[in-house]
Amino acid sequence: MSEQRKFRQVKLNNRQLKVKKRKNLAKPLYMTIAIVIIMFLGVSIAYSHLSSIDKDIIAKEKEISDLKKTKLALEAEVKGIKSSTEIQDEAMYKLGMVYPSQDQIVYVDISENKRQLDVNHNVFLSPILSVLKSFTKD
Repeated sequence: MSEQRKFRQVKLNNRQLKVKKRKNLAKPLYMTIAIVIIMFLGVSIAYSHLSSIDKDIIAKEKEISDLKKTKLALEAEVKGIKSSTEIQDEAMYKLGMVYPSQDQIVYVDISENKRQLDVNHNVFLSPILSVLKSFTKD
């Protein structure tokens, strides 16, 4: 019986070794599968991130093109507003303005003496000037 026991023991040990070998062989397989799954998830996340960035870029490019169109329209409008013929036409047709006749034109002399005299005889400025002169030494 002892031989039979030894034989069973050896057989049991052989089975346990085979099971351990299978387990040892399965570990690298599981690790490889886990690494592949992790890499697949990483690539999927990166792709989704790139996709969202691409959508943002397309939206910004559309916004830029819209703003460029608006800029061109505004520049054309500014050129029209700055144009002297445009101003003249608007003044004549929309506002009803006309050029003055020769008898309506008055020429004003703006020399220094004349300007000083006008300030001294101005009803609104003369009280202010007198107060200012009282505070100065001149």
